[in-house]
Amino acid sequence: MNNYRKFALVALLVALVAMAGCSCKEYEEQIMQLDAQIAELQKEIANDEAVITERNAMVDELNSNLDGCKADNAILIEENEEVIMITVQSELGFVASGVGVREEMVPVLESIAMTINNHPGWDVYVEGYTDNRKVKEEYQEYYPSNWEMGAFRSCAVVRYMTGQMGMDPERFAAVSFGPNRAIADNDTEEGRKANRRVRFMLYKSDY
Repeated sequence: MNNYRKFALVALLVALVAMAGCSCKEYEEQIMQLDAQIAELQKEIANDEAVITERNAMVDELNSNLDGCKADNAILIEENEEVIMITVQSELGFVASGVGVREEMVPVLESIAMTINNHPGWDVYVEGYTDNRKVKEEYQEYYPSNWEMGAFRSCAVVRYMTGQMGMDPERFAAVSFGPNRAIADNDTEEGRKANRRVRFMLYKSDY
Protein backbone atom coordinates (compact mmCIF):
# COMPACT_ATOMS: atom_id res chain seq x y z
CA MET A 1 0.00 0.00 0.00
CA ASN A 2 2.83 2.39 0.85
CA ASN A 3 4.49 1.90 -2.55
CA TYR A 4 1.18 2.45 -4.34
CA ARG A 5 0.65 5.75 -2.55
CA LYS A 6 4.17 6.88 -3.37
CA PHE A 7 3.60 6.03 -7.03
CA ALA A 8 0.34 7.97 -6.99
CA LEU A 9 2.10 10.93 -5.41
CA VAL A 10 4.77 10.95 -8.12
CA ALA A 11 2.06 10.83 -10.80
CA LEU A 12 0.28 13.80 -9.24
CA LEU A 13 3.52 15.77 -8.99
CA VAL A 14 4.24 15.10 -12.67
CA ALA A 15 0.75 16.31 -13.56
CA LEU A 16 1.22 19.39 -11.40
CA VAL A 17 4.53 20.26 -13.10
CA ALA A 18 2.96 19.78 -16.52
CA MET A 19 0.20 22.24 -15.67
CA ALA A 20 2.42 24.77 -13.88
CA GLY A 21 2.66 27.05 -16.90
CA CYS A 22 -1.09 27.27 -17.42
CA SER A 23 -2.80 30.44 -16.27
CA CYS A 24 -6.43 30.04 -17.26
CA LYS A 25 -8.98 29.71 -14.48
CA GLU A 26 -9.89 26.08 -15.31
CA TYR A 27 -6.30 24.96 -15.05
CA GLU A 28 -5.80 26.93 -11.83
CA GLU A 29 -8.75 25.09 -10.29
CA GLN A 30 -7.29 21.75 -11.42
CA ILE A 31 -3.94 22.71 -9.89
CA MET A 32 -5.66 23.50 -6.60
CA GLN A 33 -7.35 20.09 -6.68
CA LEU A 34 -4.01 18.41 -7.39
CA ASP A 35 -2.43 20.31 -4.50
CA ALA A 36 -5.14 19.01 -2.18
CA GLN A 37 -4.69 15.43 -3.43
CA ILE A 38 -0.92 15.67 -3.00
CA ALA A 39 -1.33 16.94 0.57
CA GLU A 40 -3.67 14.05 1.40
CA LEU A 41 -1.32 11.48 -0.12
CA GLN A 42 1.63 12.94 1.78
CA LYS A 43 -0.39 12.57 4.98
CA GLU A 44 -1.25 8.95 4.16
CA ILE A 45 2.38 8.14 3.30
CA ALA A 46 3.53 9.66 6.59
CA ASN A 47 0.94 7.50 8.39
CA ASP A 48 2.14 4.41 6.50
CA GLU A 49 5.72 5.10 7.52
CA ALA A 50 4.72 5.64 11.15
CA VAL A 51 2.92 2.28 11.17
CA ILE A 52 5.95 0.55 9.63
CA THR A 53 8.23 2.15 12.22
CA GLU A 54 5.99 0.94 15.04
CA ARG A 55 5.74 -2.50 13.43
CA ASN A 56 9.54 -2.76 13.37
CA ALA A 57 9.71 -1.77 17.04
CA MET A 58 7.09 -4.41 17.88
CA VAL A 59 9.00 -7.11 16.02
CA ASP A 60 12.14 -6.20 17.99
CA GLU A 61 10.13 -6.41 21.22
CA LEU A 62 8.65 -9.76 20.24
CA ASN A 63 12.04 -11.20 19.38
CA SER A 64 13.37 -10.05 22.73
CA ASN A 65 10.34 -11.19 24.74
CA LEU A 66 10.15 -14.56 22.99
CA ASP A 67 13.87 -15.25 23.03
CA GLY A 68 13.57 -17.85 25.77
CA CYS A 69 10.58 -19.56 24.13
CA LYS A 70 12.05 -20.33 20.70
CA ALA A 71 13.27 -23.86 21.29
CA ASP A 72 13.40 -25.97 18.14
CA ASN A 73 12.03 -23.15 15.99
CA ALA A 74 8.65 -23.46 17.69
CA ILE A 75 7.81 -19.81 16.98
CA LEU A 76 7.98 -17.98 13.68
CA ILE A 77 7.70 -14.18 13.45
CA GLU A 78 7.01 -12.71 10.00
CA GLU A 79 6.23 -9.26 8.61
CA ASN A 80 3.97 -8.44 5.67
CA GLU A 81 3.69 -4.72 5.02
CA GLU A 82 1.78 -3.36 8.05
CA VAL A 83 0.96 -6.79 9.57
CA ILE A 84 2.91 -8.93 12.03
CA MET A 85 2.37 -12.71 11.98
CA ILE A 86 3.41 -14.97 14.86
CA THR A 87 3.04 -18.71 14.32
CA VAL A 88 3.13 -20.98 17.38
CA GLN A 89 3.80 -24.48 16.15
CA SER A 90 5.68 -27.71 16.84
CA GLU A 91 5.66 -28.87 20.49
CA LEU A 92 4.04 -25.63 21.66
CA GLY A 93 0.96 -26.29 19.52
CA PHE A 94 -1.85 -28.75 20.15
CA VAL A 95 -1.91 -32.49 20.64
CA ALA A 96 -4.16 -34.58 18.40
CA SER A 97 -7.83 -33.74 19.10
CA GLY A 98 -6.72 -31.32 21.82
CA VAL A 99 -8.05 -27.78 22.10
CA GLY A 100 -6.79 -26.59 25.49
CA VAL A 101 -3.90 -24.19 26.03
CA ARG A 102 -0.92 -26.33 26.98
CA GLU A 103 1.40 -25.39 29.83
CA GLU A 104 4.26 -25.06 27.34
CA MET A 105 2.34 -22.36 25.46
CA VAL A 106 1.71 -20.09 28.46
CA PRO A 107 5.15 -18.34 28.47
CA VAL A 108 4.66 -17.66 24.74
CA LEU A 109 1.26 -16.08 25.32
CA GLU A 110 2.66 -14.01 28.19
CA SER A 111 5.49 -12.74 25.98
CA ILE A 112 3.13 -11.84 23.13
CA ALA A 113 0.79 -10.14 25.60
CA MET A 114 3.62 -7.90 26.79
CA THR A 115 4.08 -6.51 23.30
CA ILE A 116 0.35 -6.20 22.64
CA ASN A 117 -0.14 -4.29 25.89
CA ASN A 118 2.67 -1.90 24.97
CA HIS A 119 0.91 -1.01 21.70
CA PRO A 120 -2.78 -0.36 22.44
CA GLY A 121 -3.55 0.74 18.87
CA TRP A 122 -3.01 -2.78 17.51
CA ASP A 123 -5.62 -5.55 17.41
CA VAL A 124 -5.18 -9.31 17.11
CA TYR A 125 -6.63 -12.08 14.96
CA VAL A 126 -5.94 -15.54 16.43
CA GLU A 127 -6.16 -18.23 13.76
CA GLY A 128 -6.63 -21.91 14.61
CA TYR A 129 -5.33 -24.75 12.39
CA THR A 130 -5.55 -28.54 12.51
CA ASP A 131 -4.06 -31.51 10.73
CA ASN A 132 -6.25 -33.33 8.18
CA ARG A 133 -7.15 -36.38 10.24
CA LYS A 134 -10.79 -36.94 11.10
CA VAL A 135 -11.80 -35.87 14.59
CA LYS A 136 -11.92 -38.86 16.94
CA GLU A 137 -15.42 -40.18 17.47
CA GLU A 138 -15.43 -39.48 21.21
CA TYR A 139 -14.83 -35.77 20.52
CA GLN A 140 -17.28 -35.30 17.65
CA GLU A 141 -20.07 -34.25 20.02
CA TYR A 142 -18.04 -31.11 20.78
CA TYR A 143 -16.48 -30.41 17.38
CA PRO A 144 -17.86 -32.53 14.53
CA SER A 145 -15.16 -31.48 12.06
CA ASN A 146 -11.73 -29.90 11.92
CA TRP A 147 -13.35 -26.53 11.25
CA GLU A 148 -14.86 -26.53 14.73
CA MET A 149 -11.66 -27.87 16.25
CA GLY A 150 -9.63 -25.05 14.70
CA ALA A 151 -12.17 -22.57 16.06
CA PHE A 152 -11.98 -24.14 19.52
CA ARG A 153 -8.18 -23.78 19.43
CA SER A 154 -8.18 -20.12 18.48
CA CYS A 155 -10.97 -19.43 20.97
CA ALA A 156 -9.05 -21.25 23.72
CA VAL A 157 -6.10 -18.92 23.18
CA VAL A 158 -8.30 -15.80 23.09
CA ARG A 159 -10.19 -16.97 26.17
CA TYR A 160 -6.93 -17.55 28.06
CA MET A 161 -5.47 -14.15 27.12
CA THR A 162 -8.65 -12.22 27.91
CA GLY A 163 -9.58 -14.32 30.95
CA GLN A 164 -6.49 -15.41 32.87
CA MET A 165 -4.38 -12.55 31.53
CA GLY A 166 -7.08 -9.89 31.72
CA MET A 167 -6.51 -8.48 28.24
CA ASP A 168 -9.15 -6.35 26.49
CA PRO A 169 -11.48 -8.74 24.59
CA GLU A 170 -12.43 -5.98 22.14
CA ARG A 171 -8.95 -6.24 20.62
CA PHE A 172 -9.30 -9.93 19.71
CA ALA A 173 -11.00 -12.03 17.06
CA ALA A 174 -10.89 -15.84 16.74
CA VAL A 175 -10.70 -17.46 13.29
CA SER A 176 -10.54 -21.08 12.07
CA PHE A 177 -8.90 -22.43 8.91
CA GLY A 178 -9.35 -26.05 10.00
CA PRO A 179 -7.12 -28.42 8.00
CA ASN A 180 -6.58 -25.90 5.21
CA ARG A 181 -3.36 -23.97 4.55
CA ALA A 182 -1.16 -26.77 5.84
CA ILE A 183 2.51 -25.87 6.29
CA ALA A 184 3.78 -29.46 6.45
CA ASP A 185 3.06 -32.94 5.10
CA ASN A 186 0.01 -34.46 6.77
CA ASP A 187 1.24 -37.94 5.81
CA THR A 188 3.83 -37.86 8.61
CA GLU A 189 3.40 -37.47 12.36
CA GLU A 190 5.89 -34.60 12.41
CA GLY A 191 3.98 -32.85 9.63
CA ARG A 192 0.64 -33.26 11.37
CA LYS A 193 2.19 -31.97 14.58
CA ALA A 194 3.40 -28.83 12.80
CA ASN A 195 -0.04 -28.25 11.27
CA ARG A 196 -1.71 -28.23 14.70
CA ARG A 197 -0.92 -24.61 15.41
CA VAL A 198 -2.19 -21.12 16.06
CA ARG A 199 -1.16 -17.92 14.34
CA PHE A 200 -1.45 -14.38 15.63
CA MET A 201 -2.07 -11.57 13.16
CA LEU A 202 -1.28 -8.16 14.68
CA TYR A 203 -2.55 -5.14 12.76
CA LYS A 204 -3.16 -1.45 13.35
CA SER A 205 -6.84 -1.20 14.30
CA ASP A 206 -7.44 2.35 13.03
CA TYR A 207 -5.27 1.94 9.93
